[in-house]
Amino acid sequence: MGECDKIKVAVYTPVRFLGGWSRLLCMERVADLHVHTTYSDSIYSPEQVLRVAKERGLAAIGICDHDSVSGIEEALELESRYGVEVVPGIELSTEYRNMEVHILGYFMDWNDLQFQALLKTIQEVRKWRAELMVTKLRQLGFNLEFEEVLAESDKGAVGRPHIARLMVKKGYVATMDEVFEKYLKYGGPAYVPKYNMLPEEAVRLVRKLRGIPVLAHPKFSPLSEEEIEYLISQGLRGIEAYHARHTPEEAQQYVALAEKYGLLITGGSDSHGEEDPIGCVRLPYEHVRRLKEERKRMVFE
Repeated sequence: MGECDKIKVAVYTPVRFLGGWSRLLCMERVADLHVHTTYSDSIYSPEQVLRVAKERGLAAIGICDHDSVSGIEEALELESRYGVEVVPGIELSTEYRNMEVHILGYFMDWNDLQFQALLKTIQEVRKWRAELMVTKLRQLGFNLEFEEVLAESDKGAVGRPHIARLMVKKGYVATMDEVFEKYLKYGGPAYVPKYNMLPEEAVRLVRKLRGIPVLAHPKFSPLSEEEIEYLISQGLRGIEAYHARHTPEEAQQYVALAEKYGLLITGGSDSHGEEDPIGCVRLPYEHVRRLKEERKRMVFE
C-alpha cells in the first residue's frame, strides 16, 4: 500500500499523527466542516482559518462559530484569494436534561433580521453568564478579571473557552480540559447555565431559515437513539459522525445511525486552535455536494 493509500484510509480520522501536513496534499478533495473563528472562541481570525486551510490542502472549510454568524461574510470575501470554499454555518448551543446539545446549521439564511436579533440576545446572555462564572472563580480564589476574559474573546462571542484559556495562561491549570473538568463543566463549582433553548427548537429554527440542521459531536450529547429519532421528526437532517474526539469505532457507529435514518453525514475538527488542528478531520468533498443538494431541495419544497 502506497503512502497516499494509507492517507485515504485515514480520511475520516484525526490525521495530525501521520507525520506532517505536507503528506496530505496528495489526497482527493477534502473538507473540514466544523471550524471556529475569533468571532466565537478560536485563536484564528476568518482569514487565518482560510490561510491554514489552504496550507493543509483543504478544498472547503465550514465556518461554524458558537451562536454567531459574524465571521461568515468576512470569510466569504476571502474565498477567491485563498482558493478555499467557505461553507457557511453556525453551532447553536442548547440544553436538554441538564446537558449541552449542539446543533450545527449549514447554508441557512444567516442575514434574516429576526435571527440576527435572537443571536444578539444570546450574545448578551453569554456575556452575562461568563461574568458570573468569573465571579464564582474569584470566590474560589482565582485572580481573574472579567475584562481579561473579554480581551481573550477579542470582541467575539465570549464563552467558557476564553475563561479556560486565561486560566492556563495564568498558570492555574495545565490544560483547558482541566479547567472544564474541575470548574466549568455542568455541575462544576463555577458553572452557570446558558441561554435556554431546546434541541428541537434549534432544529426548527435552522429549518425555518432554509438551513440544514445537523447534530454536532453526538459523543458528547446525552441523547438516546429514540431522542435523536424525535429530532429527526422535527427536521434534523444530519449527524456529525466524524469529529476530532470521536474514535474510529464511534464514528462508524454514528455512520450506521445516519444510514439507518437516511441522514446526511458530516465531519470536522471542531478546531478552536491547534489542540484539535484545522484539517485533522478530513471529509471527502462529496459530502459538501450532498449538503448543497439538500439545501437546493429544501428551497424548492
